[in-house]
Amino acid sequence: MNDKSSKSGSVEKALEILECFDRKNPFLTLDAISERTGFSRSTAFRMICSLEKFGYIKRKQTSGEVQFSLGWGFIEKGHLVVEQMDLREAAREHMMDLRDETGLSVQLAIRDGLDAVYIDKIESLKPIRVYPEIGRRAPLYAAACPRVLLAFLPENEQTKLLSKFAYRPITEKTMNSIEQIQQQLQTIKEKGYEISKGELHEGTIAIAVPVFDHYYSAVASLSVIGLENDFSEGSIQQIIEALNRCSANISFKLKGM
Repeated sequence: MNDKSSKSGSVEKALEILECFDRKNPFLTLDAISERTGFSRSTAFRMICSLEKFGYIKRKQTSGEVQFSLGWGFIEKGHLVVEQMDLREAAREHMMDLRDETGLSVQLAIRDGLDAVYIDKIESLKPIRVYPEIGRRAPLYAAACPRVLLAFLPENEQTKLLSKFAYRPITEKTMNSIEQIQQQLQTIKEKGYEISKGELHEGTIAIAVPVFDHYYSAVASLSVIGLENDFSEGSIQQIIEALNRCSANISFKLKGM
């Protein structure tokens, strides 16, 4: 069995163990898990230890017997999913309005570690357009939408991240000098928006603004993206104003959720 197949089999076994737990059986012994899954006790215990290491299973000793239950890891990850669902729900209607007003594709991104992840999109109706991808990742230092997320992080957190990036260029225009990026992050905070040209896709322009929650933390970045000939000097300021209105509307809706 090759390494890839082995990892796939391990994941399936781990999921089978997690599926053993339900409302009627929130606590299970090793023997019960072994019986339900059909795994040997040694295999079941090995998988349980791996899940316990990452916080997805916890153990409890009662009356001399060790029992296992689902761990806090699920609460942490579940909270992230709920936040994303609330964010997308709050944003979608306003993103569609922004697309209709600007004629451009609209994207919503959140931070995940060293990357920005695009969690929603509204495509432009133009016959020739940029096709954003939900789930696509981009390093936080590259392009408008990711860089806005980086710019509005607390300063100590931002400094830590800046020391961890590999700074690989994605295109010839990707900003990949730490000094240049630090200077640009300060400019973004002062202006409240970012414009990038061809940093992720050649021949495109993106304009992004932050989306704040009720604690004034930037929980997302909102951007429009299009081909270079979709923009003019006169239209850019109008687009920034439209982005800021859309962001404010999303923030207001988030406060009520």
